[in-house]
This record gives sequence, C-alpha cells and structure tokens, in this order.
Amino acid sequence: MEYGHFDYASAPHLFLYRRGVGPLQMAWDTNVLIDYLNFGNALWNGHDLDIDDPEYAKQVHAIGRIMDPHYCFWDIRIHLFDEILNDAKRALCIERRSRREHALERFARALMYVEWGEGDENEEGSLMGEGWESEHGQEPLFEIEPSAQTPIPEYQSLLAALPNGHDRILVKEAVDRDMHVFLTQDKGILRAAPFARRLGLLIVKPNDFLQLFEGAGISPMQFPAPDLARISKVIQALP
Repeated sequence: MEYGHFDYASAPHLFLYRRGVGPLQMAWDTNVLIDYLNFGNALWNGHDLDIDDPEYAKQVHAIGRIMDPHYCFWDIRIHLFDEILNDAKRALCIERRSRREHALERFARALMYVEWGEGDENEEGSLMGEGWESEHGQEPLFEIEPSAQTPIPEYQSLLAALPNGHDRILVKEAVDRDMHVFLTQDKGILRAAPFARRLGLLIVKPNDFLQLFEGAGISPMQFPAPDLARISKVIQALP
C-alpha cells in the first residue's frame, strides 16, 4: 500500500461501503473555507484564536487539526467547488471575492501537484475513469453524466432534503464527483446527512470528522510521510 493512502474497508464509518485503497476525497463547504481564511494563519502558527463561543472555537480548532497533522501525513485531497464564489447572502465585495478566487486556485494547485506526482498509472480521483470499478472494487454511483439520467430515488431524496440555492449545488457536486466527505457547519446541510450517506457521502462537522478518524484507529501521523510540497499550496491560500 502506498504511504498516505487509506484502506477504505478498515474505516467504514468514514468511507461507508467502499472497498479498496486510495486517498480521502474531501469537499469543503463555504463556511469551512471562510474559517480557514480567517483563522488559518493562527492555526498553522499555534496562536490563540480569540473566539468567545466554545463550540465554534472547537470546530475551528478541528479545521486546524485536519490540516496539521492529518493533511500533512495522509493523502487527504481537499476540493473547493466554483460555486463557493457565489455562496453569499449578498454580492461579495472585490476583496472578499478575490480572497476566495485565490484560495480556489491554490487548493487546485495542491490537487494538481498530487496528480502529477502519481504519473499515468493511478487515475484515482476521477469519478468514472476506465478501470475505476476494478481498481476500487466498487460499482460507481453514477454514470458520467448523472444529470442526463433518471436520478435514483436516494439522489432525489437528498436534493429534496437540502436547502435551496448554493447549499444544494455544493452538495450535489460533491455527490456527482464521488467525494467521500463533505465538511460543513451548516445546520441545514447537516440535517440532510442521513440521505447523503445512502449515496456514499459523509456530511459532517470538522470535529466530528476527527472523532470518526480517530475512532477508526487511524493514527494522525505516519512515517514516512507523503510528499509534503502540496502543503505550501494550501498555506499560500491564506491572505
């Protein structure tokens, strides 16, 4: 097994019914990205967050722990979707939109760095790439163009359970791209978590993700570590 990769079957609460070995594909909700942009420098440097709400502080600290050490030592691939640029109660000012655009570009570079490092032998990460089923031991959830097919009942139930607007678009994209985890603090999205599980997507808060990770007996650190150059990209995403 490649260092940094997960044995999916050994962590069923994280990867649900999947089998095989590979990276953990994680999508972030907009609120998680905002917290990372606001507190990321403090988290990476071990500084005080100055957050009065203890529950909120716990979730932000969990984002920091996901990044260091978990992201540093395991092949966790964080995906930011373009809809994050539109996810706001009112139009973003130029500065805030620029911050989000910069973050999307930096996180995308981190993903590209990993993929380039693997060469042509590993097509992990593509939803419907040739050989996906045989490589992972699992039937794919959707065809290449799920919107062109009649959605399965579980898919329809998930969409109906989600709030209208950007939240629905982001979660739908996470399912369509076969993400393992959708990280969020949004109560409306979290209420739809049981429906998402039927489609192989774990919707969870940052601290709850850490508890599931540790509950599966996965050590936060492992050696030798994967190539750590990608970490510079997610740090560069910070303002």
